[in-house]
Amino acid sequence: MTSKSWLFDIVVVNESDDEATAGDVSVFRSAGEACRYLESWWVTENLGVAFTAAGERLSLGIQGEAVVVLERNETPGGEAIVQKWLRHSAAAVLGARKTKAAKFKAALGKCEEQGMLPDSIEGLIAYIGFTA
Repeated sequence: MTSKSWLFDIVVVNESDDEATAGDVSVFRSAGEACRYLESWWVTENLGVAFTAAGERLSLGIQGEAVVVLERNETPGGEAIVQKWLRHSAAAVLGARKTKAAKFKAALGKCEEQGMLPDSIEGLIAYIGFTA
């Protein structure tokens, strides 16, 4: 096991019909948490895409009324796709924090003040936080 093994557990969901475009991005600690959060109609209507933070594409399906992972597939460029989604989400978080700071409802760190975001997938996840 490597130090990055845990990235295979974290699931990133992008609510966009085009995987190249970052939409509403959610980050979950596990596939089980993502499946519990997502609703069956979301899967059947194909309203988004799910990857592990390590870049594996998840094929989602329905068993009974539950959302489940049917397959995990290695995806060339998957890590880059996930990183792009996370950077988009982190930029939105930074924008919201800057708005709050202007109203004296948040205190920005030095990096945030300079508009800097983490470079790594791990750093982006830490900055964004988990959905559930």
